Amino acid sequence: MCLILFAWQVDLERPLILAANRDEFYQRPTATLAQWQDLPVIAGQDLQEGGTWLGITPSGRFAAVTNYRQASEMGQRYPISRGELCRRFLSSETPIEQFLSSLEIEAQNIGGFNLLLSDGKQMAYASNRFGAETGNPYYQSKMCLEPGVYGLSNHRLNSPWPKVTTGIAELQQQVSKVQNDLQLSQALFEILENQIQADDSLLPDTGIGLEKERFLAPRMIASSTEYGTRASTVLIKSQDGIQTLIEQSYAALSKKQIKNIFCTS
Repeated sequence: MCLILFAWQVDLERPLILAANRDEFYQRPTATLAQWQDLPVIAGQDLQEGGTWLGITPSGRFAAVTNYRQASEMGQRYPISRGELCRRFLSSETPIEQFLSSLEIEAQNIGGFNLLLSDGKQMAYASNRFGAETGNPYYQSKMCLEPGVYGLSNHRLNSPWPKVTTGIAELQQQVSKVQNDLQLSQALFEILENQIQADDSLLPDTGIGLEKERFLAPRMIASSTEYGTRASTVLIKSQDGIQTLIEQSYAALSKKQIKNIFCTS
């Protein structure tokens, strides 16, 4: 997944409003959003490694992960997949603080990641690539994010990448409007479907070259038959505990496929 936009405790009636795109190779085997048979988890699934990029539980737990983009790590494999972190958290009742502390031991065995976790009462962020620019990456977690609108792509939380900054601004506009959940979800999908290319001067330099930076810059990547946005997901959690999770899956060139909707209370 390459973009997560979320409003945390900004709307009193909807403490979590989230919109996310997962970008991946089309050949990587994937199961669309579903209730897992073996665990109390509602999520899509990476069938290659067994984990997930974003999911919830009926009890209100939430987890999502993105990779941290570094040219030096392209194609490198690690003992533990990033999606395994989400699977572990969602399948347990371990308190967030304890779960994040346990990751410190294993962080070096995982590719660069950004992790968002929530138990419904608090939202936490963690990454094992703090200090990556200095060549000395380390693991750090930030518990209890303050109420606000956030954006996360393939760098750290709220990094000023074009898709992040413009996405945050558009999400803030939608959160400030008076609208029902259906209207809001439609607006969130429109935010995710944006394919506008940012000016070269605004693009990050992650060491992969300008051509690839351009290719990966839009919120929705839809110009390739090999790699692109595989799924767009909207999550709206209401104050009374009702969770609405919607996933629109895509084939190559942004051809819409299955749309799955789950509600829990």
